[in-house]
Amino acid sequence: MENKIFAYEECVRYCGFDNLPEGLETYYKQYVADASTCLIEREFLNQLFARFQVPEQKQKLLGNALDAIENDKMLFHFTKFLVWDMCSARNRCDVDNYNNLTPECLGEHKKPYSFLLLLACVRPSIKQMEQRGIPKEYYEKIPYQPMEGQFKKLVEKGDVTVSDFPWDMNFYTCSIFLLDRFFFIPYRFEDNFTMYRNHNTKQVVALRHGQEEFRRDGQRNGINKVFDEEGKFQSIWKEDNTQITANPINPMGYVERKTVTLLKNEWELALEQGDILLALHVPSGPGYNPERLKSSMAMALEFYGKYFPEIPVKGFWSESWLYDSRLSLILDVDKSNIVKVQRQFYLYPIEEGDDMFRYEAFGDWKADPLKANPTTSLQKAAIEYMKTGARFNTLSMIVLKEEVDVVGNMPYITEDDIAHFHEVVDSHLGKENQ
Repeated sequence: MENKIFAYEECVRYCGFDNLPEGLETYYKQYVADASTCLIEREFLNQLFARFQVPEQKQKLLGNALDAIENDKMLFHFTKFLVWDMCSARNRCDVDNYNNLTPECLGEHKKPYSFLLLLACVRPSIKQMEQRGIPKEYYEKIPYQPMEGQFKKLVEKGDVTVSDFPWDMNFYTCSIFLLDRFFFIPYRFEDNFTMYRNHNTKQVVALRHGQEEFRRDGQRNGINKVFDEEGKFQSIWKEDNTQITANPINPMGYVERKTVTLLKNEWELALEQGDILLALHVPSGPGYNPERLKSSMAMALEFYGKYFPEIPVKGFWSESWLYDSRLSLILDVDKSNIVKVQRQFYLYPIEEGDDMFRYEAFGDWKADPLKANPTTSLQKAAIEYMKTGARFNTLSMIVLKEEVDVVGNMPYITEDDIAHFHEVVDSHLGKENQ
């Protein structure tokens, strides 16, 4: 069969997709069309129907849509390309490019398309795992995690929509791995700072790039719609052949107003935009502590080094409400695992406010904690804190692979950093709110 039986533009125009990823045409040029006559093997699909007890009427809903895809020569060809591309997209670190896809050419059968597209990725992804020699225990359960909820929606409500396509895609394509306590998946670092390591002391410092505006508390001006017109400052970056002057990021998660100067002959590059990290995701459940964090990271480095040696992993990245250093103001620092874990990270501010905190702590992305009836100690403490006018933030973190062995011993945060954090935090609110 010819490598290209249809031109890319012809496929896109005919299929009428609403949400194709940017840059997809580049990968279409690399695709070699295969001669397979089915998108999803019916034996596999019937196994899923039996496993999730799908009634016959709901089976027909998916089956008729699948038949319609396979009977449309151009859509079938392009869908097989999408499966081929999706099964490798995460290892290219194209993290969020894909989302729900609706081909208008399918007419009445278009609604189940996204779900079928994800299901079509399972068998090819498992084959890729086998070719890499990855033991089955690492991936055999992964695709079924989102399936259970998806089939439950279908059975109980007739709902075939995929609520979080980019996240679910990680599982259907066997791209995310649970290693001890945490999930890991490759991620391309693109945030606006660069990290350096001192040749002698091995100290790590992150320097924020220039031309960004921060409040006096070191958070981006305007986060949570809170501005600091009187105390705001702009980050700078001055570099020549011998040195760099910039605003450092305090590892407690904010940008410092005072600049530092690094001599290039004393410092080496540790992390820059475009480098590959492993994104760490936190599933619910017990065991969220520094010991399991260290164990999981060590396992992840070994796993990716062995089975994905082509991915040059520099360390780890994540973002979460759990990393907000303000939580250390309302939780017991000596007992809280939330605080103990975040103290193992190099924290830094991002352009996310407290929506995630509201959702995780109060059950709604737009919850008003000041109107809530608190039932947990976290809720009660958060409400008292927010009564002062203070707000929480989602923060991100970095752990470079060189520090994994000392996770548990606060590899980046010092007591001076903590003390300085207490001086700066919420300083933009004014004394009357302190």
